Amino acid sequence: MAFEHPLVKSGAVEERAYQVNIARVAREVSTLVVLPTGMGKTMIAIMVMADVKYRRPDGKILFLAPTKPLVNQHARDIEELLDVDGVVVFTGEVKPDDREKLWDENDVIVSTPQVVRNDLMAQRISMEDVSLVIFDEAHRGVGNYAYVYIGEVYGKQDGLRLGLTASPGSEIDTIVSVCEELGFENVEIRTKYDKDVVNYVQKRDMDWITVRLTSNQKRIVDLLQRVRKDHIKELQKLGFLNGRNPERVPKKDILKTNRSIHAGIKTGGRRSLYHAASVAAACLKLDHAIDLAQTQGPDGLREFLDKLQNEADSRGGSRAASRLMDRAEVKEASFLLDKTEEEHPKVGKAVEVVSEQFKKKEDSRVIVFTSYRRTAQKLNMELAKVPGILPVRFVGQADKKGDKGMKQSQQVKVIQDFEEGKYNVMVATSVGEEGLDIPSTDLVVFYEPVPSEIRTIQRRGRTARKRRGKVVILMTKNTRDEAYYWASHGKEKKMWRSLNKLKDRLKGKVKVDVSMDEEPVRVVKKKSKKELRKQRDEIKRDNKQRSLIDFESKDDCSSDVSKQITVDVREQNSRVVRELARKDVKIIATQLSSGDYIISEDMAVERKSVDDFLGSLMDGRLFSQAKKLTSDFPNAVMIIEGGTLHGRRNINEKAIYGALASLVSDFRITVFRSEDERETAGIMAALLSRSSGSGKKTSVRKDKRSFSTADSKKYVLEGLPNVSGTLADRLLEHFGSVRAVFQADQDELQKVKGIGPQTAKKIVELID
Repeated sequence: MAFEHPLVKSGAVEERAYQVNIARVAREVSTLVVLPTGMGKTMIAIMVMADVKYRRPDGKILFLAPTKPLVNQHARDIEELLDVDGVVVFTGEVKPDDREKLWDENDVIVSTPQVVRNDLMAQRISMEDVSLVIFDEAHRGVGNYAYVYIGEVYGKQDGLRLGLTASPGSEIDTIVSVCEELGFENVEIRTKYDKDVVNYVQKRDMDWITVRLTSNQKRIVDLLQRVRKDHIKELQKLGFLNGRNPERVPKKDILKTNRSIHAGIKTGGRRSLYHAASVAAACLKLDHAIDLAQTQGPDGLREFLDKLQNEADSRGGSRAASRLMDRAEVKEASFLLDKTEEEHPKVGKAVEVVSEQFKKKEDSRVIVFTSYRRTAQKLNMELAKVPGILPVRFVGQADKKGDKGMKQSQQVKVIQDFEEGKYNVMVATSVGEEGLDIPSTDLVVFYEPVPSEIRTIQRRGRTARKRRGKVVILMTKNTRDEAYYWASHGKEKKMWRSLNKLKDRLKGKVKVDVSMDEEPVRVVKKKSKKELRKQRDEIKRDNKQRSLIDFESKDDCSSDVSKQITVDVREQNSRVVRELARKDVKIIATQLSSGDYIISEDMAVERKSVDDFLGSLMDGRLFSQAKKLTSDFPNAVMIIEGGTLHGRRNINEKAIYGALASLVSDFRITVFRSEDERETAGIMAALLSRSSGSGKKTSVRKDKRSFSTADSKKYVLEGLPNVSGTLADRLLEHFGSVRAVFQADQDELQKVKGIGPQTAKKIVELID
């Protein structure tokens, strides 16, 4: 039977009792929906959207999803299922000015959260007209994730929120934290055993396959574990991890110890803590090496050890890398790696499992999950050798050493090609775990178990969505594979126990009086809406009684210009920017030629972490950056953020003090020390309030020097989108003059090394 609603296209949505029951509540009370994967969380969102839009036609609906493939998928579903106009997709590929216009013109915006957060910070958009915000994969809504800031801004309105997730975490505190951050008043939970769900659950077969390491691979692992044991013993001598068996200390305890050590360093603890920090760092590197050796294979381990060797050999390299690469056991392990040509036994087993699936069903769709790109590349190569198997790799956007990431447009294309059969096996890293709705996936293979119950549920949920499916988990005997499997298994059981406890706790608190139809539903809660409205009005009246502090903050930032800070694009996603936005500072992101934050026409701030400060001191960047900063701005500021400057690198204390003295006396730079991002934002907000009187607009390319003709030409070109000093030189060398560059079309610009289609397009559009 089809679900009927004036704004839902006839026959488009199947009526399922549990979806209707949840939607009846969620259209009245801000609700977090916890539902097994493949059970149609999106359909619940469609029902709620239809009802909200029907009752408030002038209100906007914001549908947020973590990735562009998910955003496009949701936008397609909305257009196919809902009878509404004005559905628009927002991603980073849509220009900010275009997004501002599209926001005003459209009623349904489907977007990645980072884009909306940045637009809110820049005050390009407002949430005032939004009547519903949907947070897909809502379990992400903690910490510094963009959902949290959006939820905070939307909290200033009394709008409806809907959260969707299959895996909120194993702790009740985590679930409660998501509800608090995103503003959910109610949680609707269903498991596959609930009576209104059970008839819709597809059968999912589970299989576990174990393999054993070869004798040579075992020898490598043993050597690395011996070194790890020695490092644990050394930490115990320094007063950490006492009373523990050195062979049985888990990684989470080393991470906890490492945090404790660094906390002690920040508060000026004993000097032996610096040595302890180095030993703990070495332990963590060994953990990663052992994980690669046990669960992945020789290629990944070989690459990691090479990286450690380069780090140990480099000037100012970490002590942890040096102490590891000097050990005889690590040298022997590297020697054995160079001699061996053995693959990890899971590689052959994964190929075997996938091949068997295609023998049973030629038109199968298979997803193979692995945690490492290097392994994904290896599996893709091996699967491609099998007749009838057409594999494709699916990885994240970030470029890594020797491995280029996939743009979001490429990710969308791969999913489309996989659905259409151009590829029949997708070899995916964690980017493929969340939300991919590919109903025809017959088999999911875990190359390795993962210790996270959330990731396990997400991986497993890619199959058995609309028909029977199978999951195969590969595990290496007597290794961390087994430990990770049982860890996630235990956490998942705990998650369902926590959800059931929360479900019992909430029982009876939300009651719906009528069935799902086009008429508004009345919801009975502890306080009526009238009581809540009265309470809000009282709070507003109280807020009108202003204190002396209110007058000071108002007077300090009296003009729109004074509330604006220009931020370099590389800083755009930092917590500092979020903290500034919370102080009602308008954030303008652009590419800056010097400084990270421009406070006013005359003042800029260079923000450096302690590690970046020390690194730039060692490689000579510090003073060239200081020279550029002071030549561009009369009032130059540097904020050094984080813990102590001493003991982090092999740098003499006198050199550090000398550098700080030089910044102040030679370059006339004001230097601040900051504990963390929040304190950094507070310093900049204070600087902004003190410099707000001038009323001048901010210049993003201010420079007081007298330029030579050559420098002036280069300076002009550096103002073009994505054009660095190097690219400016290449443009001048290729075209001969600034005029010729400005007259060039996109094809001509792309002939210059380093200028691709997107940059060429942006340059031409700006000049036009």
